[in-house]
Amino acid sequence: MNSRWVKSESILNGNDVNSNNNHDLMASLPKPGGPLKPRLDAVRKKIQVQIDRLEELHSIHKLKDNEILGKLMVSINENNTQHSTLLSSELARARRLSRVLLLSSVALEQLISKLSSASDFGNLVIVLSPAMAVVKNLRSSITPYVQEMEGELGVISELLSGILVDAGQVGGFTINFETANEEAVRLIGEASQVVDQKIKEEFSKVPELPVIPHIRFS
Repeated sequence: MNSRWVKSESILNGNDVNSNNNHDLMASLPKPGGPLKPRLDAVRKKIQVQIDRLEELHSIHKLKDNEILGKLMVSINENNTQHSTLLSSELARARRLSRVLLLSSVALEQLISKLSSASDFGNLVIVLSPAMAVVKNLRSSITPYVQEMEGELGVISELLSGILVDAGQVGGFTINFETANEEAVRLIGEASQVVDQKIKEEFSKVPELPVIPHIRFS
């Protein structure tokens, strides 16, 4: 009898996946209650797809950031205070989006690494519990900026939940959600530090706007 942890060739049979039709993706994914290893492999692949999309969006918005910054420098040199203020606000919004994209990408990369290191039921439960909290946090953070990712991250969250429940039941492990949430906060904090350093390295410093002279009325 095969272990529920080992790979099941029947579930990951390449003939079951229609590579020409993305709408068949969910139908081709391993079903709840099946062996955990192929289900874990499937969710890692879905996470990687979102990382690739985030990196693509980041590259696009980095170009936009450079464009806005160039316009801001020209506006400052021309002493156009009103236009400079508007461009500065636009640049700040662009930087906030870039940070969200980078944070989501880095955090998901950390999750893939941790999921890849899981070797047994107990370790899997420990890894998956905070992973779910991280995905939910990222979903709420990025959806206002990239609505298309709400559904994808929702599917990933559901897949992780199903694997977590089955791993806990099979291994007889109790899920400590308080500890999981604390670990999720720690993981997000680590990702934030990485992102802050990336932003310093990848983005030029925002120039200070000229001081508007104070006009006194007699």
